[in-house]
Amino acid sequence: MAKDNSWTITIAPPGGFAPSWFKNTWTSIGNKNQASDMTDVNLLDPNLITQGPGTADLTNGNESGAVTTLITSILRQPTSSNVCFGIGGAKLYTFSSTAVTNAGNWPHTISGSGTVTGCDVLHYQGKLLYSYNDSTLDSGSPGGNIGSYDLSSTFDDDYWTTALGGTILENAVHYMINGGDDVAYITNGRYIAKLDATTDDATALDFWQNSVVVSLSWNWNRVIAAVNRPNVSGSSFNQSAIYRWNGRSSSWEGDPVEVNGEIGALYTKNGTTFVWYKDATSTGGYWLARLNGNFIENLKRYKGSLPNQAEVGEHEGYLMWTSSNKVYMYGSADADFGVQMFQYMSGNQATTGAIASPFGDLLIASYSGTDYSLAKASGYTKSARWKSIVFKVSGVEYISQIDKIMVITEQMSSGAKVDFTLYYDQGKSNKALTQIAYSASNYTRHKILDGGPQVEDFRIDVSWANGSTSKPVKIRVIEISGHSIIRN
Repeated sequence: MAKDNSWTITIAPPGGFAPSWFKNTWTSIGNKNQASDMTDVNLLDPNLITQGPGTADLTNGNESGAVTTLITSILRQPTSSNVCFGIGGAKLYTFSSTAVTNAGNWPHTISGSGTVTGCDVLHYQGKLLYSYNDSTLDSGSPGGNIGSYDLSSTFDDDYWTTALGGTILENAVHYMINGGDDVAYITNGRYIAKLDATTDDATALDFWQNSVVVSLSWNWNRVIAAVNRPNVSGSSFNQSAIYRWNGRSSSWEGDPVEVNGEIGALYTKNGTTFVWYKDATSTGGYWLARLNGNFIENLKRYKGSLPNQAEVGEHEGYLMWTSSNKVYMYGSADADFGVQMFQYMSGNQATTGAIASPFGDLLIASYSGTDYSLAKASGYTKSARWKSIVFKVSGVEYISQIDKIMVITEQMSSGAKVDFTLYYDQGKSNKALTQIAYSASNYTRHKILDGGPQVEDFRIDVSWANGSTSKPVKIRVIEISGHSIIRN
């Protein structure tokens, strides 16, 4: 068989997810450096692909220490040097970048007439506000309240209803934001509540009878509100919308931005408001989008689940959110690079709660059964895996012979390892390739295949399962070369 029409495929720098990668496990759609799937992969450095971070509980950051509930909200910024707060269940927590406080008044148990379920925390005008629902607050029925902590020693668990004399809030999630007008805005069922210094209003803006406000943000000197509708058991949300409100008028401004689906969260970054929503017409159709005038501009489709307001944020300049126990990232390392989406890390336990980066390191809350965790990104995970898209190298009259696969890495340390597998012919066949492992020579160029099979199409899978949690393998280039063979 004579060589005929040589070809080379270079994957460099390795990229994020290909378009709609999860629709087909043998997808060939996308750029040659994109992934058809990945788990816990770090692409923050645009030059390379490597293992995503593992997790390490903060000191006292589990059920053996201070954390005995799932933390469902974490402040995005510390209230003072190395001091931050979170809430979950009936517990209010304080922690530093390394430890959860487990002494004195901490964790603080929120007192209520029934079962207390924490919602959110907000640093507002020199105090900490914490919202929650109480199963018997409203004449024996569920209702919402907001507590206050003076950041020193005094807790007032029923601050909203007693000190302020406010109306009991709805039995709904109560996310809170600081408006640019120095007013706190709060989701309250079909209403937006607000607190202007010490003047409260539980129903400052009302929406449709069968609707629920699920997320708030601040942009264009306005409150941006995500409202799902109809909020009826057994019905999919198909009349949802995003509204703008100046915080004073009795109604919203202009036409709402219609969303045919369920909205999970809003987040504003540098003047752009991003939206996470589930398409009502598509099973599992989750979208990251952004507001663009009076319409939604879809950016990237992903799989898993819909995040709430406490499960989105930003880290290292990238948007981040949780989906089915996984943290996803979307953004660019620099203005000169294109944006990409990748799955960065996983929670320490099976079900995740809040995420935030108040001290720089990414913090993630999670639980499984009676095991609870508040952990930070730490070291490298061995669960990391990256899969290329499928490369079609055949036609009606020819197939291809793979001749060689080369990999360029950064220099490694003792214990570093990574494995490669070649899957081909629509995944029917596979071949384990030569493992890359640290050696005293510390080569950075590695030949992992010299003379390979004849294939119609193929995919390269990269796995760090046999690698190290402290000695990563960082890949710069994967290059596959071959030639086509005329079929008789």
